[in-house]
Amino acid sequence: MTRNVNPGLEGIMQALCLSPDNRYAAAYTNNNQTVLLNCLTSEFIVIENPFENGETVSGVNMLNTHLFVHGSFSLCRYDLRGNLESKITTNEDPNQWVLMSVKFITLTCNRFIFWSGRMDDTRMMMQTTKDNNTGPKFYFHSAMAINKEETRLYCCPTKNSYDISQFDFIDNEWKLIKNLKHIGNCTVLQIKLSEDSSSLLGTISNGFCIWDLSLDGTKVLHLPHGVRNITINMMQSNSCMLSADKRFLVAGVRKMLYVWNMETELLIKVLDAHFGRIISLLPLTTGNWNSVITSSIDRSVKVWNINNIFEQVHVIDRHELQIDSISLSHSGLAATVTRGCVGIWDINTGRLIQQLADNLLGAIVTQALITPDGKYIVCSESGNLLIWNRILCRVIFKQQQPGIQQIMLLDEATKCLTVSKQEEINVETQQNIDATAIVRSIPDGKCIYSFDYQVRNVTGMEFKELVVTADGLNLIALASDKGHREALHIFNASNGEYVTKIVLKQSGMKDIMFIVAMPHRANLVAVINPDKGMLFDIRTKKFLKSIPKWGGFCTKDGKYGLYAPTRGGLELLELKKGSSVKTFIPRVAEGVFTVICMFNKTDEYVLYYHSGKKTLRVFRLTDAKMLANYRVPAELSAIETTEDGRAVVIATVDGCLTVLAIADPIKDSFLSALPSRDETWKKKMDKQRTAKLFKAAAAITKFCVSVNESNLKEEVGNSINSSQLILSKG
Repeated sequence: MTRNVNPGLEGIMQALCLSPDNRYAAAYTNNNQTVLLNCLTSEFIVIENPFENGETVSGVNMLNTHLFVHGSFSLCRYDLRGNLESKITTNEDPNQWVLMSVKFITLTCNRFIFWSGRMDDTRMMMQTTKDNNTGPKFYFHSAMAINKEETRLYCCPTKNSYDISQFDFIDNEWKLIKNLKHIGNCTVLQIKLSEDSSSLLGTISNGFCIWDLSLDGTKVLHLPHGVRNITINMMQSNSCMLSADKRFLVAGVRKMLYVWNMETELLIKVLDAHFGRIISLLPLTTGNWNSVITSSIDRSVKVWNINNIFEQVHVIDRHELQIDSISLSHSGLAATVTRGCVGIWDINTGRLIQQLADNLLGAIVTQALITPDGKYIVCSESGNLLIWNRILCRVIFKQQQPGIQQIMLLDEATKCLTVSKQEEINVETQQNIDATAIVRSIPDGKCIYSFDYQVRNVTGMEFKELVVTADGLNLIALASDKGHREALHIFNASNGEYVTKIVLKQSGMKDIMFIVAMPHRANLVAVINPDKGMLFDIRTKKFLKSIPKWGGFCTKDGKYGLYAPTRGGLELLELKKGSSVKTFIPRVAEGVFTVICMFNKTDEYVLYYHSGKKTLRVFRLTDAKMLANYRVPAELSAIETTEDGRAVVIATVDGCLTVLAIADPIKDSFLSALPSRDETWKKKMDKQRTAKLFKAAAAITKFCVSVNESNLKEEVGNSINSSQLILSKG
């Protein structure tokens, strides 16, 4: 990128136009502002809407000396300093003909294109002026292409027909020269000339059509089944281009690139080109170049070398939306949550295996957990709680439960706890609202028990999740109490009965972030504030001590915690004394950024993510030595570590899931376990895949047999009932 100019406008920039000498550029926004930019000095001028009576800006055009801005029936001419020189109004009735585009070759030569103003009416009309002499009106519909000299055009002139004809500009009017070859009953959405004007490229609803203007030949290339071209705007649809040697046609549809062989007319290559829909495709075939340029709604521009386009492409799987959370199983599977679906990944191979959504068109997924064995997935989707059979990709339990804030697995994933908040119209006027916790069995979803408690209703405040004690006997919730106080409510995890509560009377209890059940002692729970952690004993209901600077993360033995302020630095705290024992990162003022820090599952390493630097650092706990400083490709949105502590799984806002192996130089076992160090890794993966397929086939067979048996029982029951009915009538 050679220049990046931000004019600071709130609207969406549209219709970029360059002057013939490329010194100036212009564009307009959807709030009727026009920007005139000097490409050499980066100076720009913002021109407000020059039209009256509600007329909006709908297009711009440029000469080396002037800027033209037009609306639906008016045209303004500016000099390159932004001064208005003239303003004219077209002679056409704006209720019948709307000005769609203008093109100035010189101040005395131009063409105006009008359209009906409705997308379902494709009629258009063109007025051409040469040396201030305006020719007769020229009518056509649907599509039009004109050469660079403005002397020859191709269009659909006949009503209710998509046959293409050639017209030449002779004696100040467009005269019919010939009709191109008929292509059948195809709807033409767009036509354009190739770079050398030797071919006409047409976009039809189910593919692309190419007319060879020198040989009068025609070829129709069809898209795969289920893929169609759509009209983006009048005379605008998905584009295509010919390679420099005219052997291949490349087209961009949705987010894919399709490549056809022009000799065989067969589709030979499909590339996953962009993260979002392709909005523009242009050829670059001048000189030795044989490339295609694509731009996408994902804000990226890519240049593709057609000479190398048939090389093997290794696609990196990813979601279309950002990943919000990760859940790992012990069987090498990961469940990821995006707004539209739950993704199932094989973290050993990096493949996205499945995308689960009960409502494929309008699913809103907020939470999801996968069981340790990888067989079931519990998720909340569009106000419903779902339990999926992962192998069958089938919902086996569904029940409405709006406002789910938390899902947690209990008793070795044989039960699931869901917590939802009350969602009503008048909730904003209440200080406290009800939260409902329901424990269900997995996989049948049978309700075992439920209980309610009240939580504070503060706009913008995150929900404080329940925690389960280390022995799994109690559930602890942060609930609202009398006045503005809060309390810890303890519930029995086996039957949901209320046990007791601990009122939080200590100072600094107004800004509670979350609560932590200490992993080494079942009677201890910590309440975490921005500047400290406070330890309570739920058996004696007493406050034990305050631990300054503790952020809530601790080792499994409860000895050490982490202190990572947002302004920079990372320290290891000894929780018994509350003192700092190791410094991983010195306290250096780096600005206030989002910081994520945690221990891995084996407590051997400390992970630290800094949103400003976009780096994930790994430290060894024993000597505080940094082992890795990995720069993430996009902002981190979720992070987890595997049970063996050897890998880190990260998710980013671009929808990618990345598995990073911790390469500790002093542990040979870590390095030898890497796929790149194991020559038999591929064979092992194939063997595991075969075993998984066999298990899946067995599960599907078992399910089909059970369904068949139930159907047979129903048929036998129906036949017995019908026989009894006949006997009773007899």
